[in-house]
Amino acid sequence: MLMRSAFWAAAACLFAEFVGYWLHVLLHSDKIEFLSRNHMIHHLRIYAPDKPQRQSTKYLLSTYDRASVLGVGLEWLLPVGILLAASLSALTALGVDALSQAVFSVVALGWGALMFWYMHDAMHLKGFWMEGSPVWREWFLRARVRHDIHHMDLEPSGRMAKNFGICFFFFDALFGTESVKHARFDRAALAAAHRRYAYIFSEQRS
Repeated sequence: MLMRSAFWAAAACLFAEFVGYWLHVLLHSDKIEFLSRNHMIHHLRIYAPDKPQRQSTKYLLSTYDRASVLGVGLEWLLPVGILLAASLSALTALGVDALSQAVFSVVALGWGALMFWYMHDAMHLKGFWMEGSPVWREWFLRARVRHDIHHMDLEPSGRMAKNFGICFFFFDALFGTESVKHARFDRAALAAAHRRYAYIFSEQRS
């Protein structure tokens, strides 16, 4: 039973990373405006490429008065809920027992929250505790540079198309979206991003 639970816990972590990666790609694609809106406010109005990526010891939310849970917007919560429900339905159809499904669900949600919520927000905090940790400092700072690249390096079309992982980038490496070095800042690309996502600038911050 222990080995089986360990298998489903590992599968859940991989599932959460895979779903997080592709959902993050979708949020940047502008294919579904509702999903892209809050995320691009985060990228272009709050932690924009021409702004400091660490402005405060507190994380600056992009949801404002929109529906969210602990600052996590519906653009993340709705797709994750749908995909998890679909996955559990598939596991049930395959005859996977209830305990394994429970382990899978709890670990997938926990890992997703740890990486795509807690650790993501940490990338934008001044003085985050991992900066001073002898165990985690090197790993954290390396991941933070990758996240800065995700925020600051723009394609000529105005899209941010690199490093969709948060702390682990194996899916970026697999799908060709990994970058380890900053490109030169491109102000024309930033102007293109403002045109591409013009709808987020029509909303006045409350």
